[in-house]
Amino acid sequence: MKISKIETQKKNRKRSSVYIDGKFAFGISNEILLRFDIHEGEEIDEDLIQSVLLAKEKQQIRNRAYRLLHYRNRAIKELKDRLLKVGFDPALIQEVIDEMIENNTLDDRNFAESFVADYTKLRAKGNIFIRHELTKKGVASDVIEGLVKDRDEKSIADEYMCKKLSHLDMAKPKDRQKALRRMLTHGFTPAVAYEVIRDHEK
Repeated sequence: MKISKIETQKKNRKRSSVYIDGKFAFGISNEILLRFDIHEGEEIDEDLIQSVLLAKEKQQIRNRAYRLLHYRNRAIKELKDRLLKVGFDPALIQEVIDEMIENNTLDDRNFAESFVADYTKLRAKGNIFIRHELTKKGVASDVIEGLVKDRDEKSIADEYMCKKLSHLDMAKPKDRQKALRRMLTHGFTPAVAYEVIRDHEK
């Protein structure tokens, strides 16, 4: 088999169409073209074609991964699940994930720290919520427990009470129940919720 033509694509100048024996074979990025040193007029075998196509899919996986991370930071399992859902090859996904862990693009501890900070300062949530969400995203339990241990959940709950529930009168049973439901819905532990409500009864 011979590479009969390599043509820069009109819609994307960073990609080229490769023709083998006069027929279109595949489109690849110019980066892959250079990496495999592919030129017109050269012979190409099936093994090289497969290597090029694998490199193409791996690049597609990498590009999709970075697009997903552009919108927001993600845990390792969360990103991997999204890529699997698209239908990419699992082995190639793992290779890309491993590369991103190696270059510190993906780091579950950093992700979890950022997640906890967001749900402490921007949108107050309790420790039950933190544990549930981070576990669902595949963050290791020791990382989660370390971050939860460092949180002053009572202060966070108290601030939430002052900002969002100050219109309720804790001296009234109906308002106390409403406040309790709201706090539990926001993932605060029952003991903390009850303690904060008692403090605001005074």
